[in-house]
Amino acid sequence: MIRVLSLEIEAGFNVLHAPPEICIDAISGWCRSGGFSTLFVSGNSSKVAGRLRGRLNVRRGFTIHQLIEILLDAHEEVIFIEHDAAIFEDCSFATLENFILLLRQLGRERTLVYFSAKRDRIFDFIAGLADRYICVEREINGYYIADTGISGIRQQFFPMKTQLTLEVF
Repeated sequence: MIRVLSLEIEAGFNVLHAPPEICIDAISGWCRSGGFSTLFVSGNSSKVAGRLRGRLNVRRGFTIHQLIEILLDAHEEVIFIEHDAAIFEDCSFATLENFILLLRQLGRERTLVYFSAKRDRIFDFIAGLADRYICVEREINGYYIADTGISGIRQQFFPMKTQLTLEVF
């Protein structure tokens, strides 16, 4: 299972919107746990690829068609896809629809996490069709988490680890 703060991500088509450090921690934590083959796919630019640690196959898709080809050829049991809005600039609705259908199909067969640190209209559209959507927002003392899936909506606050001193008491 992939851990995102206090949440566990299991098989299915999952979408994660979170700050880069949370995405990096989730992917690196999964890679450290070992076990399953892992694919990381990014687009033209990546906010997390250079900071990932662990054993994983890394691929880049510069167009939506390249991204679809990469996913069609994927054999890994866990797939992380970093959203890149630039890939969808010249994309037809039919191609976007095929891409989302492919994500849903891959999610039936294995664990797929489509993630981004920044939301846009395409990301929100894809998130609306996922099996599970996890939104993590950074706040002053921790992270607010909204988890929407088949079992309903779950909200919680995950505090950052703080050192308590005598002044706190």
